[in-house]
Amino acid sequence: MSWIKVILLNILITFSLLGMLLLAPPMTYFLYSVITKIENKSTSIDRRAYLDLYNDIPWAEVHFSEYSKLSTTYYDFITWRKNDFKGETINITNGVRATTGSQRYSNDFPDYYFFGGSTTWGFGVNDDNTFPSLFARRINTQVYNFGEPAYIARQSLAYLNNYLIENSITDLSRWHVVFYDGVNDVSIRCRSEIDGLGTEREQQIQTRLATGRYSFARLFEQVTEFLQAVSRKLGMQSNMQVAETTYSCSSNPDRAEEVARTLVETWQVASDLVTQRGGTFTAILQPVAYVGSPNITYLDLNSIYGPFLSMQFKVVYPLIKKFAEVRNLNFVDLSEVYNNCSNCYIDFNHVGPRGHEILVDSLVQKLSQ
Repeated sequence: MSWIKVILLNILITFSLLGMLLLAPPMTYFLYSVITKIENKSTSIDRRAYLDLYNDIPWAEVHFSEYSKLSTTYYDFITWRKNDFKGETINITNGVRATTGSQRYSNDFPDYYFFGGSTTWGFGVNDDNTFPSLFARRINTQVYNFGEPAYIARQSLAYLNNYLIENSITDLSRWHVVFYDGVNDVSIRCRSEIDGLGTEREQQIQTRLATGRYSFARLFEQVTEFLQAVSRKLGMQSNMQVAETTYSCSSNPDRAEEVARTLVETWQVASDLVTQRGGTFTAILQPVAYVGSPNITYLDLNSIYGPFLSMQFKVVYPLIKKFAEVRNLNFVDLSEVYNNCSNCYIDFNHVGPRGHEILVDSLVQKLSQ
C-alpha cells in the first residue's frame, strides 16, 4: 500500500503547488495595492486635481475621488455604460450624467442632445461645469448629456439608436443632435490590436468567449497576465518598443485613412437618421492638445506614449477634415479652439472649467444660429 501513499502524496503536492501558482497573482496584487496605498495615502487623489487651474476650485479633489469610485456595466450594442451614482460633483441616473440648468424656457431653441466620450461626459469637472450644463444655462434650453467615457462615435450612434427605439421616437423636429468626436476614435482605434470598428474591449470580450467556460487558458489567464506585467515592470521588453508598436496609423496610411473615413461615415449615418426624422445634426471635431498651439508647458505629455500618440493625431485629424468637408454634413472643426489657452487642458484631451467656458462660447455661436 506504500505506493498508493506515494501517489496520493504526489497528487497533494502537485495540487498544492498549482493552488499556490493560481493564488499568486491576486495575492501579490492585493499586497502591492495595500503597500502602495499606505505609501501614497497623502497623494491618493488623482494628481490632476492639484493643477494650478484648480487652485480656486473647492470641489476638485472630491470630483476625482468620486470618479475613482464609479463602476461600469456591460450592455449589448453600446458595450458599456457607467452605473448610477449620487455624489457631490457627479450624479448619474439611468446611465446619463446630470445636466444642470437644463430646462426649456421657450420654443426659440430646439432641445440639444450631446454625444461623445469623456470630454462630453465631463471628466475633470463637476455637474455644473460640463459643457452641456454650461451650454444649457447659456441659451436657456433643454439639454441632454449622453456622453460616456471612452466612447467612440460608433458607440454613440448605437446609443442614439437604442434611445429612439426604446422610447418609440420618430419625430425629431425639436432635436439638435451633436456628435463631439475625434479623440477616442484616434487614440483607441489607431491602436495596433484594434481592427475595423471595434472598441477597446472587443479583443478582451472575444478572448473570454473563445476560451469557453472550462479551459486551461481561462484557468491560467491571471497567471499569464501577471507574468506579462512583471516582465514589463522589469524591463524585459523596453518601454520604447512597447510604445512604438502600440499605434499603427502613423506608419500605416491605409489604417489612418480607414479610421478617419469610418468616423466620418458614422457621422453621416447619424446625420441621415436624425435629418430624415426632421431633426438637425452637427458633427464636431474636438480639440486635442497635440493639435494647434495651446499652452501645455505645465503638462507632462512626453511620456513614452506621448510622442507616438501625437503622431496619430497629426496624421488622422487632417484626413478627418478632408473627408468631412466633402460630405453632406453640418461639420464644425473645433480642433484648435484652445489655441493660446494656458489653463485649459488637464491632460492631452480633457479640460477644466475654463476650457469648457471657452468651448461653449464657440458652441453657442456655431449651434444656435
